[in-house]
Amino acid sequence: MNIDSVQIELDNMNIDCVNTKSDNMNIDYTITKSDNMNIDCTRTESDNMNIDGKRTESISSSISEESPEPYDIFRQLPLEVITKIVRQLSFNDVISLKSVSKAWRCLYLNQNEIWANICDDLNIRVIDYSRCLNDRSRHDSECKGYAEAASEKLFGPLCDYWLTFNHYIMIIRNIKNNDFPTIYIPRCSRDEYSYCTDDYIVNINSYNKQPIQVIVLSGANKPIVKKYLKIFDQLKKLIRLRKYPLKVIGNKRYLVLEICSVIFVYSIVRTEFTQSFFKVIRKNVEFGLNQEDFDSKFLNEHRETKFDLYDHKLAMVHPSTGTLFITDLRTGKTYKELKFSSKRCIVNSMKCSDYRIMIGITIMKKKGIEEYLAIVYHMKGCSQDNRLKIPLLKPVSQFKVTNNCIGVENKGTATPFITKIDSYLKVFWLECETFSFDCTRKYIYYTVNQSIFQYDLLKSMLSKFEVVQKIAINAISNLLPLTPINDRYLLVRSTFSNSYDIFDVKEHISVRSIQLTAGYSLVHVGKLSIVFSNSKEFMVVAFN
Repeated sequence: MNIDSVQIELDNMNIDCVNTKSDNMNIDYTITKSDNMNIDCTRTESDNMNIDGKRTESISSSISEESPEPYDIFRQLPLEVITKIVRQLSFNDVISLKSVSKAWRCLYLNQNEIWANICDDLNIRVIDYSRCLNDRSRHDSECKGYAEAASEKLFGPLCDYWLTFNHYIMIIRNIKNNDFPTIYIPRCSRDEYSYCTDDYIVNINSYNKQPIQVIVLSGANKPIVKKYLKIFDQLKKLIRLRKYPLKVIGNKRYLVLEICSVIFVYSIVRTEFTQSFFKVIRKNVEFGLNQEDFDSKFLNEHRETKFDLYDHKLAMVHPSTGTLFITDLRTGKTYKELKFSSKRCIVNSMKCSDYRIMIGITIMKKKGIEEYLAIVYHMKGCSQDNRLKIPLLKPVSQFKVTNNCIGVENKGTATPFITKIDSYLKVFWLECETFSFDCTRKYIYYTVNQSIFQYDLLKSMLSKFEVVQKIAINAISNLLPLTPINDRYLLVRSTFSNSYDIFDVKEHISVRSIQLTAGYSLVHVGKLSIVFSNSKEFMVVAFN
């Protein structure tokens, strides 16, 4: 094969044999069949190849005598070497290589190492898209938008990360084509608290004999599964009191319920919720073993706790003592304690990420003066005293995070952003009302006077000049923060009453408007769905 004969356009992205621009994805394509297609690609061992004194494996394809293929020099290379070569190519080059030959499609590119690198660049996690494409009735037809499923039937299974990437592409196509349903789930009028994720909805009703109901979301056109959790005895007693606030947080691995710094942990495996442990989050690990430990004095002192969950790590703050605790949910061990304030304070917001903890606090000073601070702890390769304090004019409303930048959204007009360059922390400010990070960690989208601006984070970090582009004018309401669905789409509050728009940041247009009746409010935005709710039902807009 003469590689020079393969035309690869760096500015075009080829998905399933159709050239598309990376900033203007065209998802219309057709399925073609080859009369001479041979997909029996096998690995064979070569006795004559020796690289650096080590014996290696070479690649070959079974080729029928009736339809011989041109000589392929890559067939003589070990698969590991081909993988290293492909990893040096651009994303668009890799996409184009899919259509070179069946050997490239079946074998050379079908490697987790290649697609894991691409997924990491686009911030596509396997766990976020693991529940995609489970509606087999739609995939059995060769309709537009589902060619990848038919392609799998022709070529065989893909590696895990390539499959994850295609799941992500399927979500992009569904949103682009408005090809996703709306699911309505009735709710009990007496539900006192609800919590939503892409995978389940938790309803709490202290008046029921079984107070914790979980609704498992399995995707479009799948039956809704309702189940009641087996409840810890201590949790049942605290819920029945109806005196103390109950907080819920969860992800795909854990569901955590908390009352006054007492946490109750359920592990999640394949939609099954299993009791794991409960404990009191405080320095004295023995506390909570005796019934008298849960007296009203202790519970009242810990009403204002806040917590956040990242994978298996749970961070909790005690405003009354100005203390932060970090607990590993895999072991149940509270392994770190940090003092973030020597004075009694109000915790306005907090965020836990992979190796950082962020806290926004308000400290009451003399004569009624309030001091507002954003505190950032870097836990990776730093001592526990390595923290950054940023004074603000107004309280923190929320933290938003990527691996190389932290944004501190607050009620003032200026927003600080913290970046790390060569192990040094740098703070810069943008005058904006709300903002959102691009999921690929390359851009900041922010709003000023109902217009959306795109701030090129990488170029601005590498140069002395800010790179800003206005991408929408008078398009949105400033009442709601910009919320990313993925690297292509943002959910924004429309200028029309009680409606939302899905905004395409690459084409700079709104691709879908969601008009709500009175009473609905937004409760969840995820990779696979958006959830709205009123007193009678949940409305799930399912992308998969």
